[in-house]
Amino acid sequence: MADILELHEFFSEGSSQERSHVLLHLTEPGTPEERAKGYFFALCEINNGQIGQIEHLQQMIDDLESGYYETDDLPNKNAFELTLEYINRRGHHILENKEAVAHCLVGVLRGHDIFFSYHGNPHAFLFYKSKDQIESMNVIGNAQDEQQNQLFSSVLQGQLNSGDYFYASSPHVIDYFTPDRIIKILQTRNTRQSAEHIQRVLGDLNSDLSFGGIFLHFPTTTDVPKTGKTPLRLDNTGSEASLDKLADQEKITEQIMSPPLLGGLKGKLATIRKERETERLKQLEKAQEERQKKLTSEKGRIETNIRPRAGKKESILNTILIGVGKTIVWVFTKIIKFIKLFVFGIGRGFLVLFVLATNYGNQRQEVFCRHRLWWYEKKEQFAAIPLFSKILLFLTLFLAIVFIASITIYKTRAAIQAERQAYENSISAIQDKKNAADGSLVYNDTNRALTLLQEAKNILEKLPTNNEERESKQKELSQSLEESFFKIRKLTVVTPEVIVDLTKTKQDVKATGLSHVDGFIFAHGTDDSNLYKIALDGFTVETKDHPGFSKIIAGAAPKENDMLVFLADDNKIAAYSMDSGAVIPKDIAFSRNNVKLSAMFLYNRKLYVIDTTNNKIGKHNPTQGGYDKGVDWLKEELDVKDAISLAVDGDMFVLKSNGEIYKLNAGAKQEFSISGLDPALDKPTVLRTNSAMNNIYILEPTNKRVVVLEKTGKLIAQYTANEWQNPTGMIIDEAKKTAYVLDNNKIYKFELK
Repeated sequence: MADILELHEFFSEGSSQERSHVLLHLTEPGTPEERAKGYFFALCEINNGQIGQIEHLQQMIDDLESGYYETDDLPNKNAFELTLEYINRRGHHILENKEAVAHCLVGVLRGHDIFFSYHGNPHAFLFYKSKDQIESMNVIGNAQDEQQNQLFSSVLQGQLNSGDYFYASSPHVIDYFTPDRIIKILQTRNTRQSAEHIQRVLGDLNSDLSFGGIFLHFPTTTDVPKTGKTPLRLDNTGSEASLDKLADQEKITEQIMSPPLLGGLKGKLATIRKERETERLKQLEKAQEERQKKLTSEKGRIETNIRPRAGKKESILNTILIGVGKTIVWVFTKIIKFIKLFVFGIGRGFLVLFVLATNYGNQRQEVFCRHRLWWYEKKEQFAAIPLFSKILLFLTLFLAIVFIASITIYKTRAAIQAERQAYENSISAIQDKKNAADGSLVYNDTNRALTLLQEAKNILEKLPTNNEERESKQKELSQSLEESFFKIRKLTVVTPEVIVDLTKTKQDVKATGLSHVDGFIFAHGTDDSNLYKIALDGFTVETKDHPGFSKIIAGAAPKENDMLVFLADDNKIAAYSMDSGAVIPKDIAFSRNNVKLSAMFLYNRKLYVIDTTNNKIGKHNPTQGGYDKGVDWLKEELDVKDAISLAVDGDMFVLKSNGEIYKLNAGAKQEFSISGLDPALDKPTVLRTNSAMNNIYILEPTNKRVVVLEKTGKLIAQYTANEWQNPTGMIIDEAKKTAYVLDNNKIYKFELK
């Protein structure tokens, strides 16, 4: 009685097909000829492979399978070896991409004889029973195939005894299922259950890698080996023959590979190689010719693209090509005919219209007569049609109209149903994302909550509102999202106190910015020739002029609070002396031409300025009359052409008009990003911080708010007021938890929480 073969596979597809793609192929013979050649199996994994390479790899497996079953054995070489030699000649399609890595194991099982070859680093083990326990043997070894210039450089062969397991897997399976773990699985499960267990565990990993493997097993009634010997043997001399050692017989390359499995047979294999080397090419060509003759005479064989062959497939192909050619000619002829009729019809139509409009050659009546004659002939032709034919004609037209109407109604209903389903799905998605965002807020994960709410808002903006019900639903969801956004935004609506109204001091005041030093706030503007000094202890206002120094765009004080330096839009600077109370122009030089300064800051008495024209940040040391020509402080290329404000606390923070903030240290950019802020900054104007402040404060007129950030970029709070219209200036007294905001020549004061 013939042995029964158990053949089971396991497969788990990963989430990243680009990183890992596994092909698993098992062929059970169907015809008597194929059964004589046994079972074909292939297991391949390609990492970082392109679609073309994966397709070539799949085609290689198909070609290897069909070539094996269609190729006859030779006296000194079997069909599997012959087919591998042919496949190796085409392996460059798979190996041409050096970034992709392919691992393949292909083989056949003929009775108890097994032949296989490999490329790369797949895994293959033999599990056999010895003294009532299962042992394992690595039949490939730990070394990766060194013949990388071709796919399969050697063939291993041996015998699989009853009760033994032949196991092969893709490379990454061993990370989760070692041979010892597989032994434990085989001890408690049958072969099918073992494969299913491995597949289930690998699937539960949810890995981006793909996994695959096979089990080959000849079961016995007791599953106990007949002898105590290791079940694998190289020779084939008796019933105890096994796969104790695999003969690694090199069939293609010019070097004989000699892994540890060869043992004492190395000399014998070298002799075999020398004897066969001289006959190899001649035998291969002869085998191909004989196979071509046989394939030409056989019927019903499976055609592949391994080799060009004559026979039924070529005749079918020729027939198809001829049919396609005739179809193309027929279609082309009909198109030409249609174009000709269309052009001539249009031409005749224009000619008739021309004659009717101009009565050219007095042919208008003739045209009318021809038209009436044509209409009369058509009516006569219709009247001559039998009644039954007329009924059939009208019935056909009626059915055609009904058919077209049915299709139109069906498609319309399907479109309406699809649109309704998409709408419901969008509503569900918005609600799910909002619920998930609320859950994230419970765990203080504001970044994830903000991302989810923004995604929900994007979906909401695309919702159709083509009826009152949907419009009402859209408003309801929008309000619900705004409630969640309000929690994330940490927005506080304050009621600020107006401490100074500059218009009461001077009617034509045009203050746009604020600066401060030692208990005083200075209001200034680019279109105002005066400075307005406000004492914080009584909010009294003193007006000071600064002749020859107009259009102040920024001011900064050193930590000593003994003066206040102003920057004008013509790149001039001046200093307000706390002792004299005068605004005194100061000298400053530049090492480059066409300088345009947009912002400045004093730190350790050194003046830092942003030159937007030259895309530079300069550092100027103080001199007796002002500041020197300075040096370039930036150590890398950064875009500061739209920078509008800066502050230094040891690190430098540069605010750009698009809302982006650079964090710099020693002239180099540091990692910094704003998190948890919604909406994003839109055309901010002022950034305030220093070494004595714990936070960063930003004024944004667009949304009429003051944004408070940690120096890591995380949102702390936001403040807004209904009284603000277009806030442009800001001063922060963090120690007293007080903020001052300039809006329309009014200075507001509110408390920071």
